[in-house]
Amino acid sequence: MIRRWKLVPYEKKKQVYGLMFVFPWILGFILFFLKPMIVSFKYAFQNLEMTPQGLKGAYVGLDNFKYALYKDPAFIREGVNSLVNMLYSVPLIIVYSLFVAVLLKNKFRGRGLMRAVSFLPVIIASGVLMQILKEDVFSQGMRGGVESVYLFSGGGLDGVLTELGFGQQLIGVFNNVISRIFDLTWRSGVQVLLFLAGLHTIPDYLYESSSLEGARKWEQFWKITLPMLTPMMLLNIVYTIIDTFTDYGNGVILMIYNAAFSQVRFGYSSAMAWMYCLAIAVFLGVVYLFLKKRIVYLQD
Repeated sequence: MIRRWKLVPYEKKKQVYGLMFVFPWILGFILFFLKPMIVSFKYAFQNLEMTPQGLKGAYVGLDNFKYALYKDPAFIREGVNSLVNMLYSVPLIIVYSLFVAVLLKNKFRGRGLMRAVSFLPVIIASGVLMQILKEDVFSQGMRGGVESVYLFSGGGLDGVLTELGFGQQLIGVFNNVISRIFDLTWRSGVQVLLFLAGLHTIPDYLYESSSLEGARKWEQFWKITLPMLTPMMLLNIVYTIIDTFTDYGNGVILMIYNAAFSQVRFGYSSAMAWMYCLAIAVFLGVVYLFLKKRIVYLQD
């Protein structure tokens, strides 16, 4: 068996290894997510009511979808707000995480500690602290409506900026940026790690040969580092888009959550969730088609 495995081509081995890494996720999806997805899809076409015997649904066709698109103004509005927030959140996260990754790649005292600190939000995000923060944000969203909420707010600057003569629109921009500083840093841990992995795969001989030709660090970054990181950049962009669209402070997510667990409208909530999921999939497809021709792969 071992001899036969040694005769397998290298490309085939990479495919097998990749499948082995993905298999736990596939198994988990089948065991824990497939049935809820099917049930949710069925609920989207029903009007569900809570009875002493449990949930009972009556088939209503596309009524839930039509209500969300034509009768509920908040769904479209929050969907557009989510798209606008994503359009400037994703570039900020990508640029910030790339900047931090480039800094952490260089050798300096305390580099290991700084790498651990940069990844700390990801570790905390799976713990009790993040659960408390999420519940607090959800409670804010439930009390204040479906508008997007953030962990920290820069609202205290309103009085200072008003005294300085800034207009309300400009003050709103300042508050929005300040409110996002913590969130942007909090959401960059995975991206920094992926960029670091990509930086370590770039061969040193590319930098050495370019240095002999007189290239400076700035030129090496734009001509070598950035092009070689485009595959990892595509992965980070896709990950960040999904993470932004499904964030706990997202207005549409709050609407879906509120409709299901506060208003007990599981059918309508399922319909909104499926439309939102479809919109994200279409947007990701467009992004991928736009970026895939700009990806640079290192040829062996």
